[in-house]
Amino acid sequence: MSNTIRKLYRGDCLNILREYIQPESVDLIYLDPPFNSNARYNLPFADKNKEYAPVEAFVDTWTWTADDDARLAEFKQMRDPRPTLAMIVELAQRIEQMGAGGGRRKRTNSLASYLLNMAERLLVMKRVMKPTASIYLHCDWYASHYLKAVMDAIFQKEHFRNEIVWCYTGPSNTKRWFPRKHDSILFYANSKLSNFRRDDVRIPYSESSVARTKYGNNPTEGMTFTVRVNNPKGKIPEDWWSDIHAMKSYRNEILGYPTQKPLALLERIIKASSNAGDLVLDPFCGCGTTVHAAEQLNRQWIGIDISRFSTELMRQRILSNFPARVLASGIDLVGLPENVQDARELAQANPFEFEKWVCGRIGVNKMGRRKQPGDKGADGGIDGEIILPVVREGKVYEESVVVQVKGGNVTPDSVKALSETVRRVQAVAGVMVCFTEQMGTVENQRSRETWDGGFGRQYPVIQGYSVNNLLIDKPLNLPPQYGRKRSGRISA
Repeated sequence: MSNTIRKLYRGDCLNILREYIQPESVDLIYLDPPFNSNARYNLPFADKNKEYAPVEAFVDTWTWTADDDARLAEFKQMRDPRPTLAMIVELAQRIEQMGAGGGRRKRTNSLASYLLNMAERLLVMKRVMKPTASIYLHCDWYASHYLKAVMDAIFQKEHFRNEIVWCYTGPSNTKRWFPRKHDSILFYANSKLSNFRRDDVRIPYSESSVARTKYGNNPTEGMTFTVRVNNPKGKIPEDWWSDIHAMKSYRNEILGYPTQKPLALLERIIKASSNAGDLVLDPFCGCGTTVHAAEQLNRQWIGIDISRFSTELMRQRILSNFPARVLASGIDLVGLPENVQDARELAQANPFEFEKWVCGRIGVNKMGRRKQPGDKGADGGIDGEIILPVVREGKVYEESVVVQVKGGNVTPDSVKALSETVRRVQAVAGVMVCFTEQMGTVENQRSRETWDGGFGRQYPVIQGYSVNNLLIDKPLNLPPQYGRKRSGRISA
């Protein structure tokens, strides 16, 4: 394995940054953290027919607790910039309490709690940044002005470089204000030594700008004017970016993750503030757009996310898009099951997290509890679905493969139930993921029926798939993928 850094950590970035990342080792940080939107964001994937009950990816709600009181008191006793950060948090508390209408509404101090949590994490991010490093904080209208004050305190206001406005269009039904169609990206240098590679992010001049350019004197008419020469590489983008569109415009990238950002956005940021071989870190990595862009641009990278599903989704995305590179040097994973015993312990301690880990690693396209008539919580025998583009007689058909995860006992009845589920939802096949000792039950009870996967190939309607095979990435016995799957995998 080479010395190239490709690392994915599953856990709270506060702990990961403190325990695993070396001081002054990172060249660029991009973060797209929760925005204090008071919303619950669901795991992939878009489900237009609303057949699935949602499964949470993360909860972006915050409430002030007694623990926050203790942490805030510590901030006041420590040296700069923590006392300044404590003042910002307390200001947010007072504003929220004034807005609570004198007690008529519950005072959760959600903004203050959010800012305190963000301040803690930004402080440890600064610790791991090189003097030449830069940081880009992606946020929206709700907290951007507070976060800018936090960033000023931590990184010093003289190191502020830009508030980049990423603007986009889309439908809106607002009645009391203009549609909110932009995000803010706060760009700070860690010191005056930070680099900005302006020539790497130049874009073409507009036609009107080229037409207005004056290139020299006109002696025939006796006119003189200043010569202006356009840079052959184009111009540096302004601090408002409208040429990078909303995610819906990049259909071949869409994974269905609730807060996914386009690759073009991250590519511009990475090109502007890092060199080939530099280390890029994303502490709220979600579905992995940052690490994908970093890999594409020959940077080293570290991705951190608190969700097991998301971390496995990132891993699959890199494996699928850069198979040769990853096979050569691998991806280091921390905080996810590394062997069967780890997987077994997770299944026993938290069956639902085990299910999410399996679904993320196997690469499902839909996840959640599929609703049935009168359903009040049962999953209907489906933990996830893989959508296959199957080619038959020159035509492409989308076929569904049901995935069921069993962390415990597998009975003959459960195998028969999976077969019934496949027929009920008109899927072509079903996969039961279980531990090796349960595989015999699956093999003994499954029917020997097959289905036509195209090109004259037949595949089993029901198949077992062991956790051992999952850990070594052994392929399922399914047709090759034609085109990009929404899990991010590329065709065989």
